[in-house]
Amino acid sequence: MKKKLLSLALITLVYGGVNAQTTERLKENFNAETINKNTLVDSYQAKGGSTFLQEKKDVITEISKDHIAIVQSDDFRANNASNIEQLQAGAVGGFALNGENMSIAIFDGGTVLYNHNEFRDLANPGQFRIIDLENGAQGLSSHATSVAGFIMGEGRGTVFNIPNIAKGVLPKAVVKHAGFADTSNGNRFTKILEYGEYISNHSYGVNNGWSYDSAGSLGAGYYYPVNTTIMTSPSQTLAGAYQSNDANIDMIVYADPKFSIVKSSGNYFGTVPGPNDAKYRWGNGAYTTFAEGEIVPVANCASGAYCIGNGSLAKNIIVVGAIDLPLDQSTYKFANSAEIKRSSYSSAGPRKDGAIKPDLVAVGTQVISATISSTNPASLGTYTRGNGTSYSAPKVTGAIGSITQLKRLLSNDNEFYFYADEVKAILTHTAMEAGNHDGPDNWHGWGLLDGLKAAEVVLSTHNNEDTLERKTKVSGVNDEKVVSGREGEELKVTISWIDPAAEFAAGTLDRMNDTSSKIVNDFDLRVIDTETNEVYFPWKLDLSNPIGAAVKGDNTVDNIEQVVINTPVAGRNYKVVVSNKGQLVNDEGVAADQYYTLLITGANAEVLSTTDIASKDKVSVYPTVAKDVVNIVTKATIQSVDLIDLTGKLISTSKTEKVNVSSLPSGVYVLNITTDEGVTSKKIVKQ
Repeated sequence: MKKKLLSLALITLVYGGVNAQTTERLKENFNAETINKNTLVDSYQAKGGSTFLQEKKDVITEISKDHIAIVQSDDFRANNASNIEQLQAGAVGGFALNGENMSIAIFDGGTVLYNHNEFRDLANPGQFRIIDLENGAQGLSSHATSVAGFIMGEGRGTVFNIPNIAKGVLPKAVVKHAGFADTSNGNRFTKILEYGEYISNHSYGVNNGWSYDSAGSLGAGYYYPVNTTIMTSPSQTLAGAYQSNDANIDMIVYADPKFSIVKSSGNYFGTVPGPNDAKYRWGNGAYTTFAEGEIVPVANCASGAYCIGNGSLAKNIIVVGAIDLPLDQSTYKFANSAEIKRSSYSSAGPRKDGAIKPDLVAVGTQVISATISSTNPASLGTYTRGNGTSYSAPKVTGAIGSITQLKRLLSNDNEFYFYADEVKAILTHTAMEAGNHDGPDNWHGWGLLDGLKAAEVVLSTHNNEDTLERKTKVSGVNDEKVVSGREGEELKVTISWIDPAAEFAAGTLDRMNDTSSKIVNDFDLRVIDTETNEVYFPWKLDLSNPIGAAVKGDNTVDNIEQVVINTPVAGRNYKVVVSNKGQLVNDEGVAADQYYTLLITGANAEVLSTTDIASKDKVSVYPTVAKDVVNIVTKATIQSVDLIDLTGKLISTSKTEKVNVSSLPSGVYVLNITTDEGVTSKKIVKQ
């Protein structure tokens, strides 16, 4: 698949880092030629290119004394369903992950009510944890306020004796917000680059199918944003097609790979006018009524597939669908995968080429959050209940903040951010199985967000108990790694990479019919049993049956591949092989190496060579969160190891590669390791 060329041919890119010249030229490009051209190309998208918030407005209810019956701790249940509450309570390494010193951006339909009671800054009395990146360029938005609440609501409000009713994932984080609409500060693409916030939530999108509008240009009715006269069948759809909005986002993440962008999948599944409803189609720059005999499209996702709009089909982002609340109201947990149900409105994939979309799901139905009172705008304690992928996406965004905070604490680096390919690998690798079949599907993606498992993998890979590596792939040269099956665990291997933006067909009908792969650099993952030579292939969707079970084979459409061996033979060696097809290229089509992330769990730590560990750092320690022994790995000669508490008191001195901490009180300590090459300090946590 050819990559999407920028119109400025002289753009250069140092992939894997950030090239300031590239991002600046991207801004210019989005503001000038490319964005203007794309606006024309996509003018059919939705009312001339407008963007819809991903909420089900017909079920949003402002909570007041008239609505006592509907008030439940819904958002709290949504947190529990994805094991967020365990992160907040310190279940991983003893670290309570509540968003301290973390900031998350949201791009939404307006300004957040910054001084809502849920957004207090407890560390600075009288202050709030909301920052308007656009300095008042937009009006207040109840939707933006709710999205902010799902990410960082304090859980302060007790409504009708129910505490913590709207607690967010990161109740001590800061939210910085901007609008998705064009303002004097730019369009949404330039603003992403300009503000440079690496973790961001985007609960909006384009609907390429039917939608009901009570205040449409031709009155209340059902609107179809495509000129249907070009269609040859009522089942054709533009939904699922990779288009300019997707290419633009892929360009941004490729230019600066630390952008972790989360988008909602949309709420358009099943929408269709009834026989007596007014219905209108797009054509010649305006909406018009359907003429007698014209093709009238079927319901969105009539086949169970293809109703995610463009902008939510990009390769380098995480797209989130919505599921219903758990049935178990005592634990707020799902007992098994069959209990995880796609919310009836949540738009389904895949992309037209068969790529897995959405990527993940989270609870988005019947959730409660902070909002703006419609009757008393001065009220700072109003809440709302609503449904939508707008409300599931922020859970994933918050979870990215949680694992980032954990890694910062483990590495003692408050500026740390994962790369986007690392984030996608971690979250999809650890997702809870969902749906009726093993593996990914077009309704639930890779499964339900599991914040606890994601954090546990961050911890285990930090401690070199599992493998998380960001590697450089040389075109045509296979990367190989031998691992050993671990007793009683599945062996799971995931690779992910940031792919250059792809080209898309110029004509609307061509995009409807285009099922060609949108992958530019096609990696291949295989795991080989070294004794039997059996080859294990990655998951992929069956394009001939996109609503059916995933199959295993050569995946040519996803920039994430995963192999699972459910019952590996304990102690047996398995060879992980990463190869590629053709020539790897950069965003200009020039031959170039490609970074990718490799994540392996269920492999014995002994197989990870000390040479590999030490190569990352002249001195490494593991585990950094320990109950008994901390190991030191170095090629240098150890002269002394000093164990010091945070008051500066010397606890012990030795020259050994193993430090026994079993008798120490729980807390944080520092190892000062002196070798013949210098002194290294490492922070450890005694559990």
